[in-house]
Amino acid sequence: MNGAVRKPRLAFAAALLMPGLGQLYVGDLPRALCVLLGVALAVPSAAQLALSGPPQLLCFLVFGGVLAALSLYAWSVWDALRLARRVSSNELATWQRPSVYVLYVAASYVFVLAPFTASVRRDMLEAFVVPTASMSPGILPGDRIFADKTFGQPGGKKLWRGALVVFIYPNDRTSIFIKRVIGLPGDRVEIAGPSLRVNGRNLSEGPSDEPLPSAFGGLRGFRERGDRGAYSVLWPARESAQSSNQASEQFVVPDGQVFVLGDNRSASVDSRRFGTVPVADVQGVARQIWFSSSARDGVRWSRLGKLLSR
Repeated sequence: MNGAVRKPRLAFAAALLMPGLGQLYVGDLPRALCVLLGVALAVPSAAQLALSGPPQLLCFLVFGGVLAALSLYAWSVWDALRLARRVSSNELATWQRPSVYVLYVAASYVFVLAPFTASVRRDMLEAFVVPTASMSPGILPGDRIFADKTFGQPGGKKLWRGALVVFIYPNDRTSIFIKRVIGLPGDRVEIAGPSLRVNGRNLSEGPSDEPLPSAFGGLRGFRERGDRGAYSVLWPARESAQSSNQASEQFVVPDGQVFVLGDNRSASVDSRRFGTVPVADVQGVARQIWFSSSARDGVRWSRLGKLLSR
């Protein structure tokens, strides 16, 4: 087949439509496949590296992968335009026809781009937005978090007491909640106001000395200790002063379940109301805040990159 001209404008449009399609249009199949695989692998590779690297670098590495994918995609558009101008007078291969281009687009999306993108959200990392104050003071409304999805799932890493988990709300499976794991399968949990005991061990460390923002007026901070360190929770000041007179609530965590609580104990719908959560419904462990904003504060720059779990 000859006499057909590779038009730069068509190469440009093809490259915009699908990574590597511009290179395929001008007849360079190996180059097209390299571009396609490079764009498809950039984010999954960065996510895998982020999960195995230093916790502080998670956001940096993930966004580095996104930037690498976008940069390669932009370069491929320029490269297709350049190649089209160079080979416009050459003879075309017999396979350079519209049906092949359509097949390339369909196959690239179905077998390469869609599966690789889905694998990141399903098996590695997923972004969530926190809409409520039930996890204050550690997590605020408007925080955008990355959740590590290698935890909780069958064959995945084990959960621990104190982990911040994202899970399917048992009473509405279209909703996603975030709470803190207090009890693991088989644990005995006892709650009496701000006093919290698990298997007879007192997790409460007493009142916290950290100052609370004015938005938390009427609340008092307390410290608790999980398996991997301490964290802060909130209780109404009046309830905390009367904790010695409060009847305790006791729970036993069934096999395959976890007991979860919100850190803002008086403003949280958690296992005290809806019961324990199947480990299979845990979607991941919150790792880091990648962005935070609110109508009142605007962008909360100081929260960007804050670690939630190690």
